[in-house]
Amino acid sequence: MMWVGREDELTTLKGLLASFSGGSVVVISGGIATGKTTLLRTVGEWAAESGGLTLSAVASRSERDLPLGVLEQLFRSPGLPRESAERAMQWLDAGGLNTWAREPAPGEDAVQVPTHVLRGMLEILRDLLEDRPVVLSVDDAHHADVSSLQCLLYLVRRLRGACLHVIFGECSHSKGASALMRSEFLREPLFRRIRLEPLSRAGVAEMAAAHLGDRPRHDLVTELYEASAGYPMLAQAFLDDCRDGSFRWSGGTAGEAFSRSVLAFLYRHDSPVVEVARAIAVLNKPVSPPLLAGVLDIDVDACRQVVHMLTTARVLVNGRFRHDAFQAAVLEGTPSSTRRATHARIADLLHNEGSPAAEVAAHIVAAGRLEAPWVVPILQEAAEHALADDDVTTCIRYLRAACQMCDERQRAAVVSMLVDAEWRLDPAAVLRRLHEFCSDGDAEPAEGSDNFIPASCYLLWHGRVREALAILDLLASDNGAAAECEKASTVDLDGPGLWGAYLYPALFKHRRPVTSPRNDSSPVLVNPELQGADVIAAELVNGKRSGVLAAAEGMLQRSRLSERMLAPLTAALAAFTYNDRLDAAAGWCDALLAEAAVRRSPTWHALFAAERAMIHIRQGDLPAAEEQAKAALSLISPRSWGVMVGLPLAAAVLALTGKGDLEGALTYLDVPVPEAMFQTRMGLHYLGARGRYHLATNHPHAALSDFLACGRLMSEWGIDLPVVEMWRSGAAEAYLQLGNLPEARLLGDEQLRLTEAEHPRTRGVALRAQAATLEAAARIAVLEEAVGLLQGCGAKLELAYALADLGRACLLLGEPKRARKHARKALALARECGAKAPDQGSGFDAGLAGPDSAAGQADTAPGLSDAERRVAALAAAGYTNREISEKLFITISTVEQHLTRIYRKLNVTRFELQDALQDDGTELMDPEWLRILEKCS
Repeated sequence: MMWVGREDELTTLKGLLASFSGGSVVVISGGIATGKTTLLRTVGEWAAESGGLTLSAVASRSERDLPLGVLEQLFRSPGLPRESAERAMQWLDAGGLNTWAREPAPGEDAVQVPTHVLRGMLEILRDLLEDRPVVLSVDDAHHADVSSLQCLLYLVRRLRGACLHVIFGECSHSKGASALMRSEFLREPLFRRIRLEPLSRAGVAEMAAAHLGDRPRHDLVTELYEASAGYPMLAQAFLDDCRDGSFRWSGGTAGEAFSRSVLAFLYRHDSPVVEVARAIAVLNKPVSPPLLAGVLDIDVDACRQVVHMLTTARVLVNGRFRHDAFQAAVLEGTPSSTRRATHARIADLLHNEGSPAAEVAAHIVAAGRLEAPWVVPILQEAAEHALADDDVTTCIRYLRAACQMCDERQRAAVVSMLVDAEWRLDPAAVLRRLHEFCSDGDAEPAEGSDNFIPASCYLLWHGRVREALAILDLLASDNGAAAECEKASTVDLDGPGLWGAYLYPALFKHRRPVTSPRNDSSPVLVNPELQGADVIAAELVNGKRSGVLAAAEGMLQRSRLSERMLAPLTAALAAFTYNDRLDAAAGWCDALLAEAAVRRSPTWHALFAAERAMIHIRQGDLPAAEEQAKAALSLISPRSWGVMVGLPLAAAVLALTGKGDLEGALTYLDVPVPEAMFQTRMGLHYLGARGRYHLATNHPHAALSDFLACGRLMSEWGIDLPVVEMWRSGAAEAYLQLGNLPEARLLGDEQLRLTEAEHPRTRGVALRAQAATLEAAARIAVLEEAVGLLQGCGAKLELAYALADLGRACLLLGEPKRARKHARKALALARECGAKAPDQGSGFDAGLAGPDSAAGQADTAPGLSDAERRVAALAAAGYTNREISEKLFITISTVEQHLTRIYRKLNVTRFELQDALQDDGTELMDPEWLRILEKCS
């Protein structure tokens, strides 16, 4: 250990020994690990170098009862002449080292050393002092045997005029020092006491600088001082860990050297210091001495004294270790069996004192296993509090421990709570526990049917419909019995019912919600949050239910996100989405999404991210839809999504297809999906998205297959409504690509007939699909109506598609200026939505132009090339052909050729070019071309 911070004490000692003209008795006292040993060693080495003789000994707790053990060490020191050492051993042997032992008399420390031994030792020491000064150094003198101290006191009193210096190192915290150390040596005229305190912060900084060879960082010095409390031994160990490079303090562990030093520091104290320190480390909170004493089964006063001593030593502050590194080191040095036993004892005592369940539960879990009737209820209560605070990880830890300790009567309730908690983090995790709810579907619920309600939702999520329905039938029959017995309670089945109506509309079409009126007069207590559930369920399985939006809004306003309300809130949100109330749906979804994120549930967050992605798709914001869909699929794995995986996958495929990233869309279509997904509403969205991808990749047969499959399922389920999935629009487009106009027209007319005025987005898209099957002259009015509807509902991308179609229709009728106007707006909206430019397809496909031939349209007004746009911009600015050729470094002939194509494409003359470019600013006068024009000027 480096010598730092003890210069004043060393100077004092050197001053006492410097003249060698007289003797002295010095006691270096201080707490353990304050540097007493180092100071003793340094003084002894200095004395030897100055011509003196240094005899050293270290007392030990284990040799406290060994008579003359310290004296024997002194006279076996390496520097002692061999003849003197042999004489000393003869006297000690002659006195019989092991023959003097007898019980000490009352008030007596120990038996007196025989006089002839004392005189013999005096003669040996007097002979040594004739040649040179002698320094007798005894470290840990509080453990010294009384016989050795008696002999040393005898020698000091008879050699006061000689150059004999006796230096003791003594722990000020020890209560084991004999009366001789506490009184007799203090009476000597030449007695001096030097007290060592822990290093100051400046001393620790100096030590760090000397150890690391550079000026230490401020934060390192602070950490070092707080961890070591200024004790040189601990500071040295901390620096060794830092210098080694293998350890970086992180708050939960301690370095190897530091851990060893902390344990050595504690073990050098008297019992029960180590035991108390371990209990404090395990408790990890300030507790009263009586509780601490109860944990250790020791005397309260003894416990209070140890706590006071550790506090005085600056190891404890307000009943806790002053630094986490110290606590970590104590815990690492505590055997696991001891830790478990301590935790068990603490849990029992805290429970008896009525401490909060969370405090008791933490120790129950750490104990491993406790056999007591109160254990499982305490764990359940603590888990409920943790879940209410959204600390799901802690909740799961408590419930998993409860599962290991519960009996069969308690198991259903514990497992149900555990499934709820695990679901928040990962829906796939609950699969291994669902068998406890649905082994045969005929087991009676234990301790209340409420335990089985979430399980039915989770089974539906994972496509295990038969088992979920069996549970719901069992619970419904259980409710009926309860009502007949006039029990004022019912099981809240509307959550699973709404979840089923949302996912499996065909299977839940005829299942009556609990909140619906009953034929009998039995009392039914309904969860206020679920009022209106029957209306929402009817909407999801049948559509066209009056009052559904009011019911959905009421549920969203009243309810807080929870395990039981997740399905109802999702169903209420879907009611807005499937009624084209996209702004309202977006607002509610954003609120639920923010709540899910704050409450640290990846499952909730992922679900509402997927819902938001689909709303973005319907609103026409493709980049936002892509972002939310990717977030949803990254929060939980595709396996965890169960049958719901179709929702984020559909949103991602639609977004990427609309943006023109067909390879990216294909990666999501390559994700495996469960077969049961195609029994759900999510399967409809997935088929629709896959059909759109096939259209974009020019595979109309594959697209048609997906759209028709989607339509067949919707028809079978009784929800063949365009607001759910507009499969007819996709199928009509596929038929047009295949050249089958009659089928396309039939589907377009049918879809328009099924739409309603209160669904403007759906009706606008239906009108556009119908217009694609009409003659150019008839198409204009239909598309204008579609544009009007889509403008009013905020469906920007669908509006862009409709405007593009309208522009093409105008062009076919010989109205180029009007066509350009609509095309500019379409292009601007498409760019705003993140879709591909119109001249690249992405919903502006020429196949929708109808029977007037797409080929003719493509030749009439294709987009200008980059070179043509540059020439057009300069010509519109008034430059001559020669000036344009000079500025663009092309020939005049090339300029003329470009202008010829420009006039044909835009259907203008040179004199009309200025107006045409001003009208077409979004395409031709965008910032890129303006910068080129400025550079050319």
